[in-house]
Amino acid sequence: MKFLSAYRELFTLPKFGSSLFAAVAGKLKPGISSVALLLEVAHFRGFGQAAVVVSVSALAGATVPLRGRLMDRQGYARVMLPGLVAYLGALLVLVLNESAHGPFALTVGCAFVASASLPPIYIVTRLMWRAMTTGDLRRTILSLDAVLTDMGYILGPTIAALLVVAVAPWAGLAVSALLTAGATLLLLSRKLPHQSRQPQSVERHWLGPLRDRAVRRTMVSVVAFSVAVRAIELAFPAWAQQHHAPLMSGVLLSCMSVGSMAGGLALGAMPAGRSVRATFPVTLAVLSTGTLLVAAAAGLAWTWGLVVAAAVMGIAVGPSFVALWATVGDLSPENLAAETQSWISSFMSLGGSAGAALSGLVIQSLGPGALLLIAAVALALASGLAYVAIKSKSATSEPVPGIDPHRAVSTEVQ
Repeated sequence: MKFLSAYRELFTLPKFGSSLFAAVAGKLKPGISSVALLLEVAHFRGFGQAAVVVSVSALAGATVPLRGRLMDRQGYARVMLPGLVAYLGALLVLVLNESAHGPFALTVGCAFVASASLPPIYIVTRLMWRAMTTGDLRRTILSLDAVLTDMGYILGPTIAALLVVAVAPWAGLAVSALLTAGATLLLLSRKLPHQSRQPQSVERHWLGPLRDRAVRRTMVSVVAFSVAVRAIELAFPAWAQQHHAPLMSGVLLSCMSVGSMAGGLALGAMPAGRSVRATFPVTLAVLSTGTLLVAAAAGLAWTWGLVVAAAVMGIAVGPSFVALWATVGDLSPENLAAETQSWISSFMSLGGSAGAALSGLVIQSLGPGALLLIAAVALALASGLAYVAIKSKSATSEPVPGIDPHRAVSTEVQ
C-alpha cells in the first residue's frame, strides 16, 4: 500500500530493528513501572502509603534536566550506565524491603533514588531518531514514535496489572527493570553523534538551553499545551459523572487516544508537500478548534456527538507532539540536545500539575463544559507563543553557546 510506503522505508535503515525494540521498551516502561510500583507497595502496606511512594517517585522525575545536562557534558555512557546500576539496585532493595516488611522510609528512599537515577530512555530515543533520518523520513519516524507513546500508555498499565495478579507483586517491577536495561544498552550501542564527552573549552551557561529566547518561549507554550491536555483528560470523566454515565469517561478518553494514534500515523504517511505545513503552531491551532467542537458537544449533552468530537479532536493530538519534538530538536543548541529535550518533560509535568489543580477548581464551580473552553483558549495561547518563538529564532542573530548564528532553523516537521 502506498500509504505505508514511508513506514516500510524505515526498515531499510541500518539497525532499525534493534532501535525499534529499544523505542518500544522505552514506551512500555513508564506505563508499567508506575502501576507496578503502586501495586507492589499496596500489596504490603495498602494504597494510602503506596500513593505516597508513587508521589515521591514522580517528584524525583524533576531531576531529568540535570541528567540531560550531565549527559551533554560527560557523555551518555558516563551518565546512563551508573544511573542504570543505581536504578536496578534501588528497585532490588525496595522489593526486598517490602517482602521483609522493612521500614517504610527505606521504601520511599529507594523509590526516589530509582526515579532520580533512571536513564532517560525516551529522550535518547528521540535524539537517535533525529540522528538516523533526515527530511521526510524524520517526520515519519517521529510520527511512529508518537504512536508508540500512545500505545505504551494504553498497554503498559494493563501489562503491569496482569503481571502482578498472575505472577507476583514484584513481577511488574522486574519487567520494568528488564525493559530499562535492555533499552539503555541498545541505545548506547547506537553511538549517537552527541554521545561523546564535551571538551572543557566548550562555553557553558547555568541556564543551559533556556538561555536562548526561542527555547524559553517554546517551553512556555509547552506549559500551556500541557495545561490544556490535562484539562481535557479530566473534563471527560467529570462530564460522564455529571450525566450519570461513568463508563463514558473511559470511552471518551479511548476515542481521543485512538484519534491521536490515527493522526500520528497519517502525518507520517503524508506527502512532503502537505506534512510540511503541520508545524507546532498549526497543529495546536487545529487542536484548539477541535476542543471547541468537543466543548459544544458537551454543552449540548449530545453523547454520541461528543464521542465523535473526541475522536476528531484527538487526530490533532499526535501530530502536535510530533511537531513539538521536531521544533525543539531544531531549536536546541547542538551541544545541549539532551538537556533541551529533558526540559520538555519537566515543563510538561509542570503544565500537567497546574492543569490538574485548575481543572478541579473549574469543574467544581463552572462545570466540565467551561473547562473545555478554557483548554481551547490555552491551546490557542500555546499556538501563538510557539509561532512567536519560531519567528524570533529565524530573525535573531543572537549568539547562543552551541548554536551557529548563521544556521537557518527549519520550522518544518522533519
